[in-house]
Amino acid sequence: MDYQAIAATVAPRSGSGTQDWVYRVLREGIVSGVLKGGTQLKQDEISDALNVSHIPVREALRQLEAQRLVTILPNRGASVTELSREMLIDMMQVRAAISTAMLKLAIPRMTEEDFAALDANLAEQRESTDAASYEKLNNRFHEITNARATNPVAELMTENIHANTDRYLRSSFYDNADSRAASIQEHEAIVAACKERDVEKAAALLNDHILGAITRIPEDLK
Repeated sequence: MDYQAIAATVAPRSGSGTQDWVYRVLREGIVSGVLKGGTQLKQDEISDALNVSHIPVREALRQLEAQRLVTILPNRGASVTELSREMLIDMMQVRAAISTAMLKLAIPRMTEEDFAALDANLAEQRESTDAASYEKLNNRFHEITNARATNPVAELMTENIHANTDRYLRSSFYDNADSRAASIQEHEAIVAACKERDVEKAAALLNDHILGAITRIPEDLK
């Protein structure tokens, strides 16, 4: 596995943040789909490829295990977690519930600066032509809509769900131009409802938007 190639896609390592850097490299590999479910994550191989000791690798793997992105078994080591279709559906349903609750809290607190940020994000979404950039813009869109809820626990939970589900949606959703176009239209409708301060309408649109992605989960997952 070319861990150096994955590392080239994340920010450079800082002087005192080796463990965090290794974590970000491995997380990027998993979320991007380069490190697929079931892939063995050998500490020796990772340490050699990234030129770090075993300690930051081991701690990074434990951090990823806490997010369910990695599974560590006694005498078998670490591997990228494989999720079933049923588990992914459960995650999407939880994400919809948390995100709509956050949006209801956020809308009354949204400012003109927030709406300007959403408009700018939508403009970039319309110009985006590849899966990687659209995925980042999509995640940023939901960060902006959730921000005024000021609930860091909910933010952490939705971030973890994003990481677990997006790796299975990349080829069927983010790589599909028609899916991206439909998603942008749904985002536009959500923003319009937010600007109208129509809390219930915006929440309903967001709920449908998130749960609609369930149809994009590959059918061949066990």
